[in-house]
Amino acid sequence: MPRLKFVRPLSDTDKQELDALYKTHPNFKVRRRAHALLLSGSGHTINQLQAIFQVDRDPISQWINRFNAQGVGGLGDLPRSGRPPIYTPEEIALFRAQLDEEPRQIKQAQALLEARTRKKSATGTLRRILKKPVIHGGGAGAP
Repeated sequence: MPRLKFVRPLSDTDKQELDALYKTHPNFKVRRRAHALLLSGSGHTINQLQAIFQVDRDPISQWINRFNAQGVGGLGDLPRSGRPPIYTPEEIALFRAQLDEEPRQIKQAQALLEARTRKKSATGTLRRILKKPVIHGGGAGAP
């Protein structure tokens, strides 16, 4: 018979934190992980969670391991490889503010941003930045 794996026994505080993350966190993946851990804490097996969330067993097992080792802090996304962002959130806010004043002048806003930050980027990069949603504040447990 296979060995069953469950999340460690959840305290009332753990349940409240996981419930808050499940209901209010802006990141869907964190909400899903919190929900899976709450279900695991109530006796659902990994096979049942796999059927509910349509995810392989390995990620669910990793979520349980990370929560057992790190608590709620282990539910966030791990750093990924790749090139770091060119602009900081403050610089992006400056660019968006400039475009709010003159929405059809992306080249002028780009020139202003380059002058202030001394960083160069392609117009396409700035267009991609504009397509990303702006997250204001954050719910419980927001990074």
